[in-house]
Amino acid sequence: MQDSEIKHYHREVRTLDLLTHFYLLIFIFMSLVTFLILSIVLIKSTVLIIISAVLLFAYIILSAKYFLIGCVLAYKSYAPMKIRDRCRFEPSCSTYMILAVEKYGFLKGFLKGIKRINRCHAPNGGVDYP
Repeated sequence: MQDSEIKHYHREVRTLDLLTHFYLLIFIFMSLVTFLILSIVLIKSTVLIIISAVLLFAYIILSAKYFLIGCVLAYKSYAPMKIRDRCRFEPSCSTYMILAVEKYGFLKGFLKGIKRINRCHAPNGGVDYP
């Protein structure tokens, strides 16, 4: 394999790993929600309800970064090329969002990505990394 093929292969593997992680996060989230609902409806134990609500809240806080990356990857997979090719920056705005979230965390990375999307119009453009 040539160097460019190796980089492309690693990028594809990383994307598949992130998508797999995204689906796993959704599965765990649905399991925690189901556990919370069953705790409220069937068991009616206050301590169990509080524990399951705290676990669900902690899970949402800790997995928000990966959920956002999964949403961006889903956009990159399903959005029409006509829309995705309009980006005037290098890397594209969706790739920038992923890089910013990985580098700065969920909140700051998300805000930097939104600012970048707002700048993506005619007079702006060029190379811009987070």
